[in-house]
Amino acid sequence: MDGIIDNDLILARVRALIAESVRQPAAAIPLDARVDGGELGIDSLGLIKLMVRIEEAFDITMPDLAAPGAAPFGSVREVAALVARQVAARQAGGGQ
Repeated sequence: MDGIIDNDLILARVRALIAESVRQPAAAIPLDARVDGGELGIDSLGLIKLMVRIEEAFDITMPDLAAPGAAPFGSVREVAALVARQVAARQAGGGQ
């Protein structure tokens, strides 16, 4: 994902990855559904697997959400916003 960051494209890809994880069509995944709260049926192991898939899909490193003081994963929309920030940082040469 080099070049200009397309937030809509990132949101669609994140939503698709989540949909694949829960074996549902992307359209069935509400954008405001919490990814980490069990609303989508993703357990802790599933959340880790999803994070790895997101990292691989976007060539980024997600923050350690298990670290003390880490923010929860949040909604589908919030996850996409986090991914967009990580992609922007990588593209700016600020690391991952």
